[in-house]
Amino acid sequence: VRRRTPSHTTARVVASRRRDKRASHSARPQQTGSEQVAMLPLLLTVTAAYALVAPAPLRARAVAVRRAATAAPATTCDVAVVGAGPAGSVLAWLLAERGGLDVALIDARQNAPWPNNYGVWEDEWQDLAAMMPELDLATCVADRWAKTDCYFGGSWDAPVDERTRLDRAYCRVDREKLRATLRARSRDAGVSAVEADVLVSPGGPRWCANVVDGVTHDAAGSTLATSAGDVRATVIVDATGFESRLTSRRGPDVGDAIPPPGYQVAYGFEALVRDLGPYDAGAMLLFDYRTDHLQDDEQRAPPTFMYAMPLGEQDGLKRVFFEETSLVARPAVTLAECERRAFLRLAHVGVEVVEVCSDEPPELCYIPMGGPRPDGGQRVVAYGGAAALVHPATGYQLCRGLAAAPAVAAAIAEALERRPGDADHAARRAYGALWSRKTSLQREFALFGGEFLMTLDAEALRGWFGGFFALDQDVWAGFLAGWPGLRGNEHHETRWKRLVFGLSLLPRLPPAVTLKLAAFIAEYSLKHGPALMRSLVPFFGDGAYFASDDAPPDAPPAGDATVKAELRDRAAALEAAA
Repeated sequence: VRRRTPSHTTARVVASRRRDKRASHSARPQQTGSEQVAMLPLLLTVTAAYALVAPAPLRARAVAVRRAATAAPATTCDVAVVGAGPAGSVLAWLLAERGGLDVALIDARQNAPWPNNYGVWEDEWQDLAAMMPELDLATCVADRWAKTDCYFGGSWDAPVDERTRLDRAYCRVDREKLRATLRARSRDAGVSAVEADVLVSPGGPRWCANVVDGVTHDAAGSTLATSAGDVRATVIVDATGFESRLTSRRGPDVGDAIPPPGYQVAYGFEALVRDLGPYDAGAMLLFDYRTDHLQDDEQRAPPTFMYAMPLGEQDGLKRVFFEETSLVARPAVTLAECERRAFLRLAHVGVEVVEVCSDEPPELCYIPMGGPRPDGGQRVVAYGGAAALVHPATGYQLCRGLAAAPAVAAAIAEALERRPGDADHAARRAYGALWSRKTSLQREFALFGGEFLMTLDAEALRGWFGGFFALDQDVWAGFLAGWPGLRGNEHHETRWKRLVFGLSLLPRLPPAVTLKLAAFIAEYSLKHGPALMRSLVPFFGDGAYFASDDAPPDAPPAGDATVKAELRDRAAALEAAA
């Protein structure tokens, strides 16, 4: 494993051990280039002979080894991270800077701007800044609003113009500054930028795919086919999004029946307006779930809400980012419908759009939510959307993707430190750091939440969110983010805390919504087994989660651990003596 020296400010405890190992290795007699070339025919002869007498599965493996020996990859590294969005970029940087690993970041569009607006709660962004002080995340904020507004009026005896004000600051991330910061830090840490497409083809439905071409695994690592040549890595990380062609997912036949993903869809645009009507120019608009602008026959259609960020003055007008969003639906609400409702709503509340800003393209948002997690037995390590990190009930993903990265990067680095070249061990450690027993149970609870929200019309959702935001701020904040290290998560990370959350929410809901919830608990349990109950009480087991050892739960027997450890020790001794 070719590790780079971590920076002094972020050096891990293991750094001194790594230097000792490097010094020991450099003191050994090394083969010259001519000696290595002379050995190659012998290696190929032995490999070919073995392939003739080995059983069929082992012959296939010998062929893979022979191909790896004959084809020189364009890039070699410890870890290849595929996908240069926020999740992949931060993980690649952490692996190099804190983990001291040789990392390649692969994406044909890694220098293209990130298209989406990222809205974050200010206190969550501060939590992330404390986790990764090297990034100076406070400088990656473009806009800030001290207050956040919602509109849930028009039903349950609430006046249609009633405003719910949340005393919690909201920010718009400067996505170009964040991207540039991660690129610069990655270059300084030695991350290699590979501008190329990955050449793979799936062997099944994209959300439950098995890669059949483009990736070759062998005992020492993996070879990834790209448009710029092969990339040889010990570990491959897939950060290409939920509908990846690199990651295999747990199918519905593994364990409890898993609901298929729902979809968050949004149409957004920046516009110049004369007046914001009922909306406060000094506040972030998180939700406007009112439906008085729709015809009677549309009131029960899948609901959408308005989300708006006032961006200040321009040419005597107000510049605003508006986005009409379907929180989660299956099938998805179309972009065209979101666009239609956005302009219909603005006209109804008295917001005159003078001009749609041409210097910013419209935001076309499509986010799969929920669905199965990655298969923990695979060699490829999924991360970000590919690892189902998107919150199944809220769609929040940026802060979760950044918050999970330090633990996953540390797990991979430590695994390769303990057992260099053992790609399977590194993958198991990474999945264990990501989807542990604690985070898996918390996700099961959130999955139920997303499925329930999909059953509610706009009237019921107004009642639901009215009760939800009546809870203490730390409690509702923790559910919205739902990841260790982010604000309020301590109210949701244990079974008891989740049960208390649910029971405290019930008296704040309209009775009709409470009855819908009770009926859906029974329906969901019949369809999907004890997943919900398992997330709340300990009497139904722990379900499927990824342990941080060498195999996921319920995997086939892994052999005799004592003898295997002895074999590894003896092999290491033989290598040291060679």
